[in-house]
Amino acid sequence: MGRNKVKIIATIGPASDSKKMIELLISNGVNIFRINFSHAGQDYAAKIIRNINAAKRKLKRNVAVFIDLPGPKIRTGVLSNGKLDIKQGKRYTLGPGCDIPVSGKVARNIKLTEKVLLSDGKIELKPIKFDGEKLIVKALNSATLLDRQSINANGLVYEESYPTKKDKDAIKFGLKHGVIAFGLSFVSRKEDVLNVRKLTGKESVLIAKIERKDAVENFDDIASVSDVIMIARGDLGLNLDVAKVPSIQKKLIATANRMSKPVITATQMLESMTKDIMPTRAEVDDVFTAISEGTDAVMLSEETAIGQHPSAAVRMLEHIISIYKTNNSAVNYPVVDERDALIDAAVSLIKKTKIKDIIILSKSGISAFRLSRFHLDIRIFAITDSNAVFCALEFGRSVIPVLTRKLGRYPTASIKAIHKRGKLEKAILISGLKTSTRAVEGIRVIKL
Repeated sequence: MGRNKVKIIATIGPASDSKKMIELLISNGVNIFRINFSHAGQDYAAKIIRNINAAKRKLKRNVAVFIDLPGPKIRTGVLSNGKLDIKQGKRYTLGPGCDIPVSGKVARNIKLTEKVLLSDGKIELKPIKFDGEKLIVKALNSATLLDRQSINANGLVYEESYPTKKDKDAIKFGLKHGVIAFGLSFVSRKEDVLNVRKLTGKESVLIAKIERKDAVENFDDIASVSDVIMIARGDLGLNLDVAKVPSIQKKLIATANRMSKPVITATQMLESMTKDIMPTRAEVDDVFTAISEGTDAVMLSEETAIGQHPSAAVRMLEHIISIYKTNNSAVNYPVVDERDALIDAAVSLIKKTKIKDIIILSKSGISAFRLSRFHLDIRIFAITDSNAVFCALEFGRSVIPVLTRKLGRYPTASIKAIHKRGKLEKAILISGLKTSTRAVEGIRVIKL
C-alpha cells in the first residue's frame, strides 16, 4: 500500500460477484466492498459474502464490507422482461400494473406540472393526465429502464419511519453474516442514525449517506453521531440544484475533515467505464478533484456492479490516486483538547524528521482520523482491539488498520507484524489510549 492512499470502494453485482473477480479487484486495489440491498436479495448477498471471505483468506488481505440499506427511497417495480426501452416522444403509463410499475400512492403524488426523473435522472418523463390510478406520461428522451430504479419528482413524500422494515431485515441479515458496517440511505436527521444504532449496537460502523436537502442542512448533527460520511451525489443532484452539488461536495468534505470523520465521495466517478475501457477526461478530473478536496475514499457503483470492465475501472482509480501528490502545506486545525495537541506535535515531528511511518495505539480510532485529515505523505498503522474500530479505520485515508487481541502500552507482537509487513526501519509511535482512571498518551520515535 502506497503512502497517502485514498481508499477504493467497489460495489459488487453480476459483473463482479465471482470469487475470481473479487480476488482480482482486491489485487487491483479495492479496500472496501459494497453490497447494495436495493438490488441484492439475501440469498445473493450471502453468496457475495462467502466469496469475499474466501478471497480474503486466499490473498491474506483485509478488506471491509458494508451493506447499503435500501432506505425510504421510492423505486419503480419489476418489469415483465427485466427492462423497458423508453423511446423519446412515446407515451407510457405509470402506476400499478402499468408500463412503468409504481404504487398507486406514488402515482397520485406526482404533480402534472413537474417532470418525473427515473434511474438517477437518466430518463425524463412529462406527465400528461391521470386515468384512474394510472398516470400517462410522455418520454422526453430515449433510454433503457431496468428493474427497481429510482423515481424522483417534486411532491413525492418519503416514508416517514426510519429505518424501514426492509432496512431492519437487511441489518438482521448483515449481523447474522458477520457484517457490522451499514450505509444509511436518505437520512435526514441525527435521530435516523441513532434509531439504526439501537438495532446494530455500539460495535457497528454506520455510514450516513448525504443525498437529501434535509441531510445537507443537518449535516453537522448527522455527522456527529455517524462513523463515516458518504456524499451520494446522484440523488443529491436530483433533490437539489445539480449545479450546486460541486460546492456542496467541497464544503461537506472540509467539514467532515474538520470533524475527523472519514468521508466517501460516490456516484458516477467513472460512469463511462460501465461500457467503455477508458474514462472521460472530465471523470478523471472529477476523481482528482475529490482527492484534492480531502476525500478519504472514492466509490464505484455501476462501474463494478454491472459494468463491462470492473477490474479496469478499479485499476484506473488506483492509477489516478497514485498520481496525486500530497500538499504538505495542509490546513492547520485548531487545537481544542489534549489529543489534538498530541496530534499537532506528531505533525510537527513528521515534517521535521521526514519519518513516513506512524504507529498509533487507539481504542476509538479518533487519533488516527485526526492525523489522517492532515493528508501528509505517510502511512498510519492504527492498532486497535475493537472489531468495529478496525472496520471503521479501513475507510480512513492513509490508514492501515491492525487488529490485536488486547491493546496495551506497547503491543510488541503487533508492532513486529507491522515491521515485517511494511519493512519499517523507524517510526513515530503515538499512544492515545484512555483507561477508566487515567489517560495513557505519548509520542516517541522508535527503531524497528
